[in-house]
Amino acid sequence: MPDLFFTTESNAADGWAPVPWPEGLVSFEVYESLDATTVLTYSRWTTDGSAFLTGLTGAVPTGYHLHREDTDGRAPGCVVAVEAEFDGPDPDRVRRWIDTVFEVMAGEKPHPGGISGRFHVSLDGTRMLNLAGWTGAEAHEEAIADRNPAWQRVYDFPGVESGGFRRYAPIRPRADIEPSPTGWVAAHVAGYVESGGRKGHTFQGRPALLLTTTGRKSGRPRRTALFYGTDGPRHLLVASNGGSPTHPAWYLNLTADPDVTVQVGPDVFTARARTATPEEKRALWPTMTEMFPLYATYETKSPRDLPLVILDRTVPGWGS
Repeated sequence: MPDLFFTTESNAADGWAPVPWPEGLVSFEVYESLDATTVLTYSRWTTDGSAFLTGLTGAVPTGYHLHREDTDGRAPGCVVAVEAEFDGPDPDRVRRWIDTVFEVMAGEKPHPGGISGRFHVSLDGTRMLNLAGWTGAEAHEEAIADRNPAWQRVYDFPGVESGGFRRYAPIRPRADIEPSPTGWVAAHVAGYVESGGRKGHTFQGRPALLLTTTGRKSGRPRRTALFYGTDGPRHLLVASNGGSPTHPAWYLNLTADPDVTVQVGPDVFTARARTATPEEKRALWPTMTEMFPLYATYETKSPRDLPLVILDRTVPGWGS
């Protein structure tokens, strides 16, 4: 059974101990849901790997066979796990449903953000799973909103009882993100991440978020914790650096690359950062000084104008 694989879900992405590569395992991929609470493992086997996976993750896997796949060769930034459940065991019917999906896709102009699809039939013949690769969650949302009426053939297919999807991102080693060189900030960030946002969202009585930027010199992700305010759906930051004459490193990073990752409590999402205009700053500054009065003091003593940063979401978090 060279195309047999299993999926499992777990609530812990970190802390898996290294184990020997078992006989029969061909490949192993790990994805993390956009709210950072669920892990999807995707592994391909020439043998039955369920016992190994249960011992590794603590979850009972579900077995599938790959039926059809297609890719343009790009690496996905987001993987959407699409599931459909049927009213009884009938593998041929599930395969016909998958073939119908391909027929509909062949009759429409593909969204430029679509990268790949891997369609599978469960071993008991009752379920379909597609792991669809996209450039990002935003591209997937656009494609859903712009679907043509021909997709009704898929939705009305006989025997389909339920369906749904969940978005994931490839897990990258935590060490890839540089910790803050300031000890107490690094400790705050570590507690925030390890608790999934349950700890650290409130710091010294004020709301705090995690901001991950791309180092303008190193090109590596850099993460720090910052107090924040809100203006409707937007999150607000002040590049105060304690009122020092120089901008903080995180601000210099986002001016070079405004695409950032943000965690607010358990909610993880990507955003586009920009410096507020003078008019916007005048309107929003009281929000920030009310939340943290020292900003007014820093502004007075600093030789520079403290930038107010606006974060606009580009990809909603899973739970948002």
